[in-house]
Amino acid sequence: MWLTHDGVGLGPLRADLAEAYWRWESSLRVMAGYGRLGAETLSERTAGLDSQLRHSDSQARFTIYHETDGGEWDPVGSSSLALDHRYGTAEFFIYLGEETARGRGIGTTATTLVLDWAFHLAQLRSVYLSVIAENTAGVRAYEKAGFKVIGTRRRSAWWLGRPADEILMDAVPEDYAGPRLVEAAVLGDRL
Repeated sequence: MWLTHDGVGLGPLRADLAEAYWRWESSLRVMAGYGRLGAETLSERTAGLDSQLRHSDSQARFTIYHETDGGEWDPVGSSSLALDHRYGTAEFFIYLGEETARGRGIGTTATTLVLDWAFHLAQLRSVYLSVIAENTAGVRAYEKAGFKVIGTRRRSAWWLGRPADEILMDAVPEDYAGPRLVEAAVLGDRL
């Protein structure tokens, strides 16, 4: 695991979790949240994962973990940054696939960890996202993690069969107020 905070951890994308990623991404809640029109087959997802693991120069992909009461780390979701090295920016994506992980602050903490990685390790100047306006829980979680609303793209998405607006948000290093775990890991006692 690369980063942990408040019982939430980030680790690498893992080939042995292909079936879990597929199950999560095939859930109706995740498909609706992303505005996806259909699910992939397990073989399509496995092939996609193989490609993602081989071609990581334009993506930073994470498995999200939650610490159990027994101290074990269970995978509960995934997050990624689609990197644009030319401009020092990235588009942010996240989903919690395990139903038990939702509504507990895990997504907010994971988002904060990804922003810490983005700003203090990847040296990005901006991280941005779009979220379907009806996903009010997602909007609140992103705001808690440090994203700010920068605009609205009208009727550019679908929500449960109806056209929906997308809220555009971004985060920049100057506004980052979360834990500086990357810095602590690199500098250790020199902080």
